[in-house]
Amino acid sequence: MGFLSAIRLWLIKNKDPNNKRITTRVKKMEGATTDPQSPASSTLSTSSPSSGYTVSHKFEGGRRFQDIENVAYFLPNDNEEVDRLHQQHWIIKAMMGGNYQVPIESKLQEGITVLDSGCGPATWSLEMAEMYPNSTFYGIDAYPVFPTGVKPQNCHFELANVSESLPYPDNYFDFVHQRLLVFGLTRAGWENAISELIRVLKPGGYLEISECDFDFARSGPKYKRIMDSLGTALRDKTMIPLIGGELGPNFLEKNDQLEDLKLKKKFFPMNHHGKLGELFWDDLRRGFEGMHTWVIKECPDLQDREVYLRYLDECATECTEYQTDIPWYCYYGRKKAELVN
Repeated sequence: MGFLSAIRLWLIKNKDPNNKRITTRVKKMEGATTDPQSPASSTLSTSSPSSGYTVSHKFEGGRRFQDIENVAYFLPNDNEEVDRLHQQHWIIKAMMGGNYQVPIESKLQEGITVLDSGCGPATWSLEMAEMYPNSTFYGIDAYPVFPTGVKPQNCHFELANVSESLPYPDNYFDFVHQRLLVFGLTRAGWENAISELIRVLKPGGYLEISECDFDFARSGPKYKRIMDSLGTALRDKTMIPLIGGELGPNFLEKNDQLEDLKLKKKFFPMNHHGKLGELFWDDLRRGFEGMHTWVIKECPDLQDREVYLRYLDECATECTEYQTDIPWYCYYGRKKAELVN
């Protein structure tokens, strides 16, 4: 875990109380590293030289959000959110019994090429790179919260928007991994993302995509109100609140390049059934805190932050009482082998 500790030192707290738009020109150059967390930063090193990439962000309610053209993601991308995503990784790993479900352990040990799409702060990529030093891992995201200085030599990161195009050739990766872009992709974005992920996957390679959705089991009225408000915000942006259930039948199963498609579905407890349930609720609550500006569009009575935080406390109690679960869908399959004439 040494790399993750180094990342936290690298990510220095720098919050701007003003709600203003800031544009950062990110030049992909080797040997020059600047912290993009600071609004004054202008340069970021990446794994390979490439053309420039314009990164914009804005501040709302004391939180930093991306403001990039053609990027739909509406969770924050500040240090507070990065810390949440780090913790979330360990929770999901414990819930699912590992970092992946595809039967690829021996190949990872021998050495393959892996893509982590929508990698965020890259906790999954970094741990996998340490676990499998013979394999090479690439992470892509539309905003640079991934590490650029301290990282394993077999781990590389690139700015890219999976809903548009990936900067890799056809048939390049042995394993493609993506999870939790329910708040990041429009319906059209999902169509293109899946097409791109399959394009860069080698014939016979494995694709694994994990998502939750808003069809929660046994949710109470307070919690349902929060989820309904976020569901409205998603639909207004042509995003898909029920992507977990839709991903298989409406997207993956319709793609004729995939075979042996499987689904592992689990229900994650929220604030019940022991420590993992408590941790998962804490993760979700911190996510709700970051989406306050979206919730109050439908729930203006929760505009005062202290009132909102007390309401979330009531939701926590309600989730315990109702034994609320969130459905988790993990789809995985293989790209069909190319036909030989």
